[in-house]
Amino acid sequence: MAKRAADTAAVPATADLTADLKAALKVLAKADDGNTPLDNERLAKALKWDLDRTAICLQAAKDQSLIWGHREGRKPAPWFSSLEVTVQGRRFLRGAV
Repeated sequence: MAKRAADTAAVPATADLTADLKAALKVLAKADDGNTPLDNERLAKALKWDLDRTAICLQAAKDQSLIWGHREGRKPAPWFSSLEVTVQGRRFLRGAV
């Protein structure tokens, strides 16, 4: 399936995306360790990001198996609740990936 131009235009540059992934995973890992599950909205608020940037970052994290969460139908998609950092995500944070 071909991506629409609007989908590809919103994807940040690789260096920016890596920095965003690390920032998001740090917040999610801290929340995960404290048994405080986050969703897109809470993560965006913690990072002071808009919901679109949060969704793009979470999609990239999910594509790399760095996070796990319940998928919901809210927008902007993808929207997750009860986000958790996977073992792969923790390795990414440690720089082992």
